[in-house]
Amino acid sequence: MSEKAVAVVDTNVLLNLALPVVDSRPNAPSGADPLKTLLVAYDIHVPERILGELTDATGSGDLLSAAADLVLQAAQHLTTHDVDDRIADPLEYSLDRGESECIWLANELGADLFLTDEFNTTNYLFINLALDDRNILFTTPHILCTLTTHDVLPVEYVAAALTYYVETKGWDTQYIVQLRQQYLS
Repeated sequence: MSEKAVAVVDTNVLLNLALPVVDSRPNAPSGADPLKTLLVAYDIHVPERILGELTDATGSGDLLSAAADLVLQAAQHLTTHDVDDRIADPLEYSLDRGESECIWLANELGADLFLTDEFNTTNYLFINLALDDRNILFTTPHILCTLTTHDVLPVEYVAAALTYYVETKGWDTQYIVQLRQQYLS
């Protein structure tokens, strides 16, 4: 592969990929670093606002704060874009400013992937429409499964990570079951 695919990534995906790395509880998967893997496998782009959202998540001493610290330590692997003045208002559909800027950036760059974890809401459909129905929308569990199919992450790790997210984040079990059947069987 000569050129990396361009991916625009929302804050929640970066935090969710960092969580198992900083979580030392027994149910946390071990043996891989999904955040580092994503940063190496793709050309990652984010609006500058995402770094601000990550900074806002630091300082509380909890897992989310530790995950935000880890992402900020790896920020040199993120290509940031000042898009604040390029869009007037956040998109409607109850998306926040960071998500709206990510969508705008993905369209502007013609990104190969847009990663968000809005999959438990109707926002997932709205985001897909805002991306001009280009079928580039991925979630954290979906990108982990994709990395497994490309032999970048071990199947065992991704299977454990999917269980971890269901147990700790309350992610939709049916969605995860479908991903397991499609990618891990």
